[in-house]
Amino acid sequence: MAGKFALFNITKEGPGVAKNAPKKRGTVVFFEIYARKFWSLLAAGLLWLVVSLPLVTRGWADAGLAYITRNYAREKHAFIKEDFFDIIKRNRKQALICGLINLVVTGLILFNLYYYVSGLYPELIYTLLALKLPQEELVRLEPTLLDHLSMGCAMLAYVLFTWMKYYIPFLVVTFDLKTSQVYKNAFLFAVAGLKRNLLISVVLIGVYGLLIGAFLLMPYPVTLVIVALLWILLVPAFRAFLIQYNVFPEIKRLMIDPYYKDNPDADKQARLDLNLEVAPSATDAQAEEPVFTDTLPTEPAPTTIPKQYNEREMRRFTNQVQKKDEDDDTI
Repeated sequence: MAGKFALFNITKEGPGVAKNAPKKRGTVVFFEIYARKFWSLLAAGLLWLVVSLPLVTRGWADAGLAYITRNYAREKHAFIKEDFFDIIKRNRKQALICGLINLVVTGLILFNLYYYVSGLYPELIYTLLALKLPQEELVRLEPTLLDHLSMGCAMLAYVLFTWMKYYIPFLVVTFDLKTSQVYKNAFLFAVAGLKRNLLISVVLIGVYGLLIGAFLLMPYPVTLVIVALLWILLVPAFRAFLIQYNVFPEIKRLMIDPYYKDNPDADKQARLDLNLEVAPSATDAQAEEPVFTDTLPTEPAPTTIPKQYNEREMRRFTNQVQKKDEDDDTI
């Protein structure tokens, strides 16, 4: 009977993991973690949506979601509600300031892009807005080289600042930096992490394209509801998890590893929080020494035979004890 149902025997040992087994590819690990944490990420994404609704609190929402997804990407535990709001409380001032800066700068760059594109390529704007192009009323301007250069600079600024926003929430919730240092380091990572930034952008553009394409190909109310739900429920947490999973190796290589190379015994708890290996030091070895030592002799102590008293000595000893008890006046 046991043989027939061995498949469902939960006490049976599994095959285990070979000591020299090859490591799984990063893509496999990403989807394994995402599948395990799917419902937790869904809950964190809903919290992000609620907190970011006023728009001015977007920085708080980004900080809370970045902390949850950072921990999951590093395969560390996180309490959804408690850790989400606790990290906001601990970084409320800087997270709010960074969120407002991101909104203002992004808005200005998008306005510049709209200005240049609408002036240089009005047909494109009307096409995107699904409006009829008024050929007879359209004032065409002859674009100059400076106009094209200005639009190119605006597009480059938008791309670079988008890549900077991949790193800003992580830097806020992980390091004790000034706001100016956060943006300086984010700019350096946006340039140095070109390969990873492109990968994140391509994946996100693909996800956005699938959702928008699904609606355009099937412009029905039901499709609109499904796309809206997917966009609200899945996209925020997936985007944050994708970013945190991919930006950490770059931050570790350029910022964390050099620091701990110069300070090997510093901030060990911070390394444990990021699931980084901590090499034991001499101090740790001393701390692991046993508190209690065995004081028993290695060789058994020689036994002694008690003295044998005769009857007279025993009587004298008894009388001395009785006399001492009678003279004792203590209470």
